[in-house]
Amino acid sequence: MNDNNLTVNEDKLRGSLSSVTQSLDELIGGNVTLSVLESALQGHDDLLEQLSLLNASDSSLEALSHIERFIIDQALDIYSSANSDSQKDQIIERFAHHLLAVEGIGPATAKHLFEAGIAYPDDLFDLTTTDIENLSLPTASKARILALHEHHHSQGD
Repeated sequence: MNDNNLTVNEDKLRGSLSSVTQSLDELIGGNVTLSVLESALQGHDDLLEQLSLLNASDSSLEALSHIERFIIDQALDIYSSANSDSQKDQIIERFAHHLLAVEGIGPATAKHLFEAGIAYPDDLFDLTTTDIENLSLPTASKARILALHEHHHSQGD
């Protein structure tokens, strides 16, 4: 029975790897569409799940993290040219999850950060206060971001 479970995991692993590879090939080839990005991120997520179950090495997980960053960077690139607010909301929902995981950042603030080209908390927290003040954000979002930024740095994170 364990051999069958191992085969299923190997099949899932191969399928996930194939899915993310195929999607990345399309992205690198210039086919940067929302559906390809969603497919790439789903393949990434599936592969991450499989590798985690197999206790993959830190270097393997780090490589997968770089792949995710590439995918999200592509989502940032197409965000400004999205055809509708609905499509923009879909991009935020699917690709701004790192921002949305920060307490105090909701969909509206994540949307403003995405519009400013920021998709990761580390990118936000690496900015200076002056950098944040110079971002083209609504007053309420800017105040929220400045408070989060100050709190983050006061905690020594």
